Amino acid sequence: MSDFLTQAFRELEADRFRTLLSLLGIATGIFSIVAALTLVDSLQETLHESFAEYGNDILYIEREPLEPDLNEDGVFRWWDYVSRPSVSWPEYRFMKEHGSYKQIAYAAYGRKVVGVAGDWRLLVQQPLASGRGFSADELASGAPVVVVGAEAEARCGEKIWLDGARFEVIGVFEKAGMTAVSPIDIDQVRLVPFGAQKGPILRSSILLAGADPQQVRLQMRTCRRLQPYQKDNFSINRIAFLLDELNDLFRMASRLGWLIGIFSLLAGGIGMANMLYVSVEERRSQIGICRALGARRATIARQFLGEALALAFCGAVAGIGFVALLTALLRLVPGLDLSLSLSFRALFSGLGIALAVGLLFGVAPARSAARLSPVEAIGL
Repeated sequence: MSDFLTQAFRELEADRFRTLLSLLGIATGIFSIVAALTLVDSLQETLHESFAEYGNDILYIEREPLEPDLNEDGVFRWWDYVSRPSVSWPEYRFMKEHGSYKQIAYAAYGRKVVGVAGDWRLLVQQPLASGRGFSADELASGAPVVVVGAEAEARCGEKIWLDGARFEVIGVFEKAGMTAVSPIDIDQVRLVPFGAQKGPILRSSILLAGADPQQVRLQMRTCRRLQPYQKDNFSINRIAFLLDELNDLFRMASRLGWLIGIFSLLAGGIGMANMLYVSVEERRSQIGICRALGARRATIARQFLGEALALAFCGAVAGIGFVALLTALLRLVPGLDLSLSLSFRALFSGLGIALAVGLLFGVAPARSAARLSPVEAIGL
């Protein structure tokens, strides 16, 4: 088998220009497929790790639904939510007193700060790089203290102004980078006890962990004194909904990569087949001499099929190598918080597809060469 491959690579090297053109088509197709698979696999792995770390069982009681609520005409009914009341502090107190949850927190989102109460770590679970978090007394009394993100340009012990009030920085979060899980920008966040929040509140939510959505819904309806015939005027959101939406987006990106790759591979495969047909015509006398000396049809077919597989393998290596180089360069880009790595699925898929293309488009030229009789091939 090694002799066939050695001969195949030797023949391909003999006509470098045609070999390069065929390699370009195959390499482009493999690059498109492997790049798409690499991007999808890396993003999905990062996303699943984020959900596992953050927790996908957290419920958010809010005014608007996270999942678009479309009517029968496919229109988002935004006007149904404008008149809804915001989730209030008294409702948080009611839910805390009348429900049984693993954890419960309240978050009031302002222009610059986020006021928190209860188990505030439900909102931000990023570790602290320095300092500490809020104490129970600070949350209860509304002490003028703040925990900031890594890009807030503040250090522990400093005094900063927020919404006309002076706060002491008691903690700084580690840099989080890009994340699709957290509902806020962790690197820019400024958390204060809810009682110390001075600015206007743009929206608010109640966060629950270890809660039954149906039980939460009934308690909120009771709190708001809704009649059985009245619709809910609040939404219970689960952040894991984003995972399903992003998975659909990843599948679309993967299909697009496959579509581009398949067209490129078809062009490369046709070019490879044409190159092999030309090679058969140019080597007719060589084939005839081999047949006259006793070479079997299968031997001739294997020789040309080996050239096709060798060409496909080289194209796959070139395409995969370029993806590996590109991912390595992207990891060096400052500020790009995206972990990309060439997965085994992408690697073996690229190699397998390339060899399949080589086999598919190499069969016909190989059979054409094997069918030549010694007399016909030599031209006697």
